[in-house]
Amino acid sequence: MHKITATDPEAQSADLVAGNIAQLKALFPELITEGAEGAAINVDVLKQLVGDATVSDAEEKYGLNWHGKRRARQLALTPSTGTLRPCPEDSVDWDTTQNLIIEGDNLEVLKLLQKSYAGKVKLIYIDPPYNTGNDFIYPDSFQDSIKNYLEVTGQVEDGRKISSNTEASGRFHTDWLNMMYPRLKLARNLLREDGAVFVNIDFNEAENLKKVLDEIFGEENFQRAVVWRIGWLSGYKTMANNFIRNHDSILFYSRNTDQLDFIKRYIENENFKPLIKKDKKLTEKLDELGLSNEQQSELLRFVNHENRPDRYPIEDTWNSNEYDDLNSIAIVSFSGEKISKVLGIDEEFKGQKSVKMLMRIIESIAKDDDLVMDFFGGTGSTAHATMQLNASDKNARRFIIVQLPEAMSEESEAFKAGYKTISDIGKERLRRVGAKLKAEAGLSTLDTGFRVYKLDQSNIRAWQPSGNLERDLVDAVEHIAPGRSEQDVLTELLLKLGLDLCVPIEQRQIAGKTVHAIGGGVLMACLALRIGKADAEPLALGIAEWHASLAPAGDTTCVFRDSAFENDEAKTNLAAILEQHGVHHVRSL
Repeated sequence: MHKITATDPEAQSADLVAGNIAQLKALFPELITEGAEGAAINVDVLKQLVGDATVSDAEEKYGLNWHGKRRARQLALTPSTGTLRPCPEDSVDWDTTQNLIIEGDNLEVLKLLQKSYAGKVKLIYIDPPYNTGNDFIYPDSFQDSIKNYLEVTGQVEDGRKISSNTEASGRFHTDWLNMMYPRLKLARNLLREDGAVFVNIDFNEAENLKKVLDEIFGEENFQRAVVWRIGWLSGYKTMANNFIRNHDSILFYSRNTDQLDFIKRYIENENFKPLIKKDKKLTEKLDELGLSNEQQSELLRFVNHENRPDRYPIEDTWNSNEYDDLNSIAIVSFSGEKISKVLGIDEEFKGQKSVKMLMRIIESIAKDDDLVMDFFGGTGSTAHATMQLNASDKNARRFIIVQLPEAMSEESEAFKAGYKTISDIGKERLRRVGAKLKAEAGLSTLDTGFRVYKLDQSNIRAWQPSGNLERDLVDAVEHIAPGRSEQDVLTELLLKLGLDLCVPIEQRQIAGKTVHAIGGGVLMACLALRIGKADAEPLALGIAEWHASLAPAGDTTCVFRDSAFENDEAKTNLAAILEQHGVHHVRSL
């Protein structure tokens, strides 16, 4: 029986480096050599295979480079040792829902999702921090992502850091790029071959983001830049102070253009044709400003993008005025609108995205039970749009929302109303939105629930010497961290063995012990606190019988608590019986 330790590959997220080497070895076996530290790439052989001219480490090459880029790339390849802990009490329809809300640093969460969701996400939409200076809360030290997360969220006080990213720092663009690059690298792995990603951004980092996305997704997979007009007279002043930048960009990339079947539908869809209209309210505002007819005409031409160069081609323009009349359950829309429709909070939340705009994006890409993901989830607009679209067209799209539980200001109306974090607001929003949608749609199959998980350190304890060897040895007998439930451990097993977090789980009492069968028997687990010598045979035979009736398609892994066994004889006998009955992967924690 193999014991899983904290350093075991089965206790970590996907080893992307090992995966890359395996793919290269499958294509070019002669490229891989075995060195003192394991498998390595023979650059000389690579040059022979593809020609010297195509292999270069020269500094003079086209692309975007910045200080820390190599480290950011390595960061994306570093496995995670963390886990997600289930929070059924915070969830809705835990037993039946296929939707996920995950609270945690999205870098660590994206790593943890690699085994379970690689190549399964149809659409990723994100609205990352725009790097305006005050919205940049991600720490600049990445040595231990879990430690950083605990510090940022106030769970650890020592060294806590919430940073702004002012232009005076000298690393204004660099810090933002180092934050975004590894997250986008990991996100690409999660996309299906026919998947797509939409990234909302403003002018501060639009140029840099475009180059990074070109590098990660391939310039040939860039589909278009959609201009999202955020307001007629609101926006960002230019240096000349004579013009206003009143739009954001949404950069749209496919995972693999050759695999797409929706691009033609997207381009021909009437919903995506330019939506430019002259607004009577705008004319009234211009009159109030005392502008002459000539000045008004000039300004109208400007805001309608006439005779004005843009940094990216305006192939589609979505006008925020088209979305003013949001549905009655939209608690937030675009920038600056109040959310007192539903939650009773009289407070502005800047940067909120229109539900109808998101519905258009989702509808164009995701159908049936496709998976939609947003790892800068905010107050849950993407989840809201997914639910509402499902209610409208009777599809069963699923969502994964990831959001750092960023603390609300204690002076804010939201905090005073009991919402301590942005995540709290999003969860309550979706509870109310879901209940209203389900009541109005009359669809018993409509999934308006969600499972909540929170990022934390692994359930598997690592060896941490304190200087007191006797005490350390006693503590080391129990390998599962104190205070962790069976559900905590099962969730980590799902992640580390690559199973969907919403996979069905059954349980039975066998020989007086609770046994779980996950995914139709692909994973079986008994986490009882004690398994005596007399329990080993009836427990093993009962598990074997249940396993045979389930008849899983693939190999089964069976997991036990290592400290539960009365002695080595009990452990050996149980493992031997299971192996005789076809369960060959027996593990202990």
